[in-house]
Amino acid sequence: MDGLDGKPLVLWLPAWTPGSYLIREFARHVQGLAARGANGKPAAVTRVAKDGWRIEPGGTKLSVGYDVYAFDLSVRTSHVDESHAYWNGAATYLTSDGWLSRPAALRIEAPAGWKAMVPLPRDGDRWSARDYDELCDSPVHCSPDDRTVTFQAAGVPHALAVWGHGNEDLPPLAEDLRKICEEAARLFGGLPYPEYLFLTLLTDRGRGGLEHRRSCTLLYPRFGFRPEKARADFLTLAAHELFHAWNVKRLKPLALTPYRWREENLTRLLWFFEGCTSYYELLLTVRSGAISPARFLELWGERMTQLARTPGRAQQSAEEASFTSWIKHYRPDENSVNSSVSYYLKGSLIALSLDMELRRRGSSLDELLRRLWAKYGEAEKGVPEDGVRAEAEALAGGRLDLFDRAVAGTEDPGYEGLAAVGLRARARARESASDKGGSKPRERNDDLASFFGALVKPGHLTVQGVLAGSPAERAGLEAEDELAAADGFRLHPDGWQARVEGQPPGTRIELAYFRRDELRRATVELGERPQDTYWIERVEGVSEAQRAAFQAWVGHPLNEGKGT
Repeated sequence: MDGLDGKPLVLWLPAWTPGSYLIREFARHVQGLAARGANGKPAAVTRVAKDGWRIEPGGTKLSVGYDVYAFDLSVRTSHVDESHAYWNGAATYLTSDGWLSRPAALRIEAPAGWKAMVPLPRDGDRWSARDYDELCDSPVHCSPDDRTVTFQAAGVPHALAVWGHGNEDLPPLAEDLRKICEEAARLFGGLPYPEYLFLTLLTDRGRGGLEHRRSCTLLYPRFGFRPEKARADFLTLAAHELFHAWNVKRLKPLALTPYRWREENLTRLLWFFEGCTSYYELLLTVRSGAISPARFLELWGERMTQLARTPGRAQQSAEEASFTSWIKHYRPDENSVNSSVSYYLKGSLIALSLDMELRRRGSSLDELLRRLWAKYGEAEKGVPEDGVRAEAEALAGGRLDLFDRAVAGTEDPGYEGLAAVGLRARARARESASDKGGSKPRERNDDLASFFGALVKPGHLTVQGVLAGSPAERAGLEAEDELAAADGFRLHPDGWQARVEGQPPGTRIELAYFRRDELRRATVELGERPQDTYWIERVEGVSEAQRAAFQAWVGHPLNEGKGT
């Protein structure tokens, strides 16, 4: 480190990483920090904060060394073992207040035969970043076993790099990613980066992604590429993180400009920046042909169902969910389903409703994004808290009460606007324990007849949570209770729900359960099944205008046969 003035220097490590809005206290993994001055003599180091160290350099040069414990295989932290090394800059690189805007160079010493992948410009054995933000925005992966497929999309080089092995088939995946990238380029009129890396870590469990300006990291189950629905799930995850190259990395809330690395960066706009991205993860994927229009609509039915089954949507607005993400979304508990709502989920459904309303008025969400990109994104000025609504209403030519009802308020977005593209959303009761919605009612249903309202861990009899206002809550059940028997007969993990909810509404069941190690009993009176399971179908007598609107929206025709 050159350019020191001999005065004490405070180095610190970020507390969070952009894209994952939780204080993670990365400094807790730093150990063995030591420093030496220009003459090679040890420099005094004093820890002055939970994330900061004061160093007495005693000259104009300083060398600092430290270890970082890296054993968290996720997209937002770091993991090192005998097969690879992966790390994020925010969890790794010390800095100081005066260095944030200075250029940085990165050199990696890896074992012989290992390949290093860094989405930064490279010159020989060094990678360069224009400032600390760019350095932290460029994750590093080193391994002797990286498998990479390269492709061109909209004239820009891309790469799909995979660590780990499973049932993936890389060339077809790369081809689908190429099509998705070109759909994104078509939407915005080009790509905002000189090259792009899809870095994929295959594991035995876990699913997630983290966006960066020139790359993304995807964590995915190694055998999660078959059947076709599973493979499409990977593509929607990749499409989500790709879309963030515009929406969040360059077009971002003003509250995130610049990043404040050591504290929460609060904004009420995550419902748009994450929710809208969750909307386009499906829209780009269907437009590219990676999923069918029928599957696209099925997934929207599933999302409507998921929201309807979240009592917390009546307690927390999308704006509030965005603002409290640092203490709520990333820290769920057994009551989260009753007290909060996901800004990803509700945000995507708000985006759907907003798109339908804009299309009804002769525009679209596509056009709104291009408008926001031209005004804020290309110059990276930061969108003010009222900026999305202001631009949407300017485009719509009038007030949009959706923002009052569903964004600032706790109402559902409403799906009546689907009529503009020849569709309608319909609701029914849940038909089985595995029923996620998205499909019309079966002709015969003998599985479930009533409603209980306890969320039970799959394959277990332990209660995860209890829905507000449900028969289970009225009977006094709580999270972590263990169901034991109903009407004197033992319950089993695989069939408990059919046993309990297979009874008619109004049936009273004598339930035995354990609370910690105490056997308890309660009488549960089963209720009516709520109409909380959605599917989407064509309206009768679809007009040519509706067909044209559907084609413009999805990029495929509205068919009369199966699906759409």
